[in-house]
Amino acid sequence: LYHCVAGGETTWHGYARFVIEWARAHGHPVKVAPDAVRPTPTSSFPTPAQRPLNSRLDTRKLRSAFGLTLPDWRCGVERMLREVLG
Repeated sequence: LYHCVAGGETTWHGYARFVIEWARAHGHPVKVAPDAVRPTPTSSFPTPAQRPLNSRLDTRKLRSAFGLTLPDWRCGVERMLREVLG
C-alpha cells in the first residue's frame, strides 16, 4: 500500500490560516484576520464515525520505491487559490 500526498503536514487550522493569509497578501478582501481563526479539537464536533487522532499519511515507501520528491502542500493550495481567486 502506497500513500501519495503532498509533502509536509498541517492541520485544518493551519490550512485555514494559510488560505486567509494568502488571500489577504494577494489583495482579496477577507473579513476575518488569520489570528481570529482558533484551533478546535475534533472532540468539539462529535460525529457518529470515530476519527483518528493522527491521520497523517506516510509517504516514505512511495518515495523510496520510486525516488519521488513530492511538493509541499502549500504549492497545490496556492495553485488552487490562483485558479479560483485569480
